[in-house]
Amino acid sequence: MAISDAVVGNLTILYLLLIAAMKAYGLATGRSFSGCCVIALSTAAVALILIATLTWDISRKATQALMITRDRRHEMCRGGICWHGVAVKSPASQVRFRLPQGQNP
Repeated sequence: MAISDAVVGNLTILYLLLIAAMKAYGLATGRSFSGCCVIALSTAAVALILIATLTWDISRKATQALMITRDRRHEMCRGGICWHGVAVKSPASQVRFRLPQGQNP
């Protein structure tokens, strides 16, 4: 699950936590914020959080896509077994599995 999916899933909780934090800050400092100010600032904060998580997810997926594209050169598949990152001449790529022959009377 992507980080932005988790943020969107908990958007209401995040929004309410920001409003409560702003109200607590106002009480602690003796300030009083108007309702419009609280709504505007909490909406802006949630929007910034969403943009940051979307940017993180997109950059992470782009990095993974580039790494997969770069690593495809070193992938070798034989007989349904894929050796990721194993060189063709490596001893590990020469491993053979043999099943014991059934004993028929």
